[in-house]
Amino acid sequence: MSNATYPNPGIKWGLIAGVVAVIAGIVLYLTDALVLFSLKFSGILLIIYSICALMAGLEKKRRQSGILGIREGLQPVFTTFVIGSLMSTLFTYILVNYIDPSVTVKMKQSAIESYKAMENVSRAMGATQQDYEKGLADLQAQQDFRLTFAGSFLLYLRGLILYFVVSLLLALTIRKQRTA
Repeated sequence: MSNATYPNPGIKWGLIAGVVAVIAGIVLYLTDALVLFSLKFSGILLIIYSICALMAGLEKKRRQSGILGIREGLQPVFTTFVIGSLMSTLFTYILVNYIDPSVTVKMKQSAIESYKAMENVSRAMGATQQDYEKGLADLQAQQDFRLTFAGSFLLYLRGLILYFVVSLLLALTIRKQRTA
């Protein structure tokens, strides 16, 4: 890929991050589909995106002869997060709504099991038995665990807030100002 084709290395590295995230999602889906909706998978994605974003920032820095300000570094780094997470979000939406809609039933069962496992923690935090039972009943009564397009988009936008903070930290890490 030439510089003329991809003036922002964040595009290239974002596509790479997205492909790696989708592959990781497929592997996890085939081994344990519920991990796709866990904090563990979110952490895996953050690591994938961060590594690719760092590569994009370093590529931009190399192109500029080692001089890179925060603003110039932030562009490819955040672009990597935007593209990679968009691809992963679309994959998850397509998986849950078209490839295997039964995943939502598994999600509900997993949420109920997690809630039950947290009974002692909720008690330690001051929740009464009635509060716990009401929360469990509400969760069991919840019919709709679907992942809508609007819901997916909102999750994507919320994730971008975190990714912007991480991007800013990465841009600060790789910056190098011109000496006077």
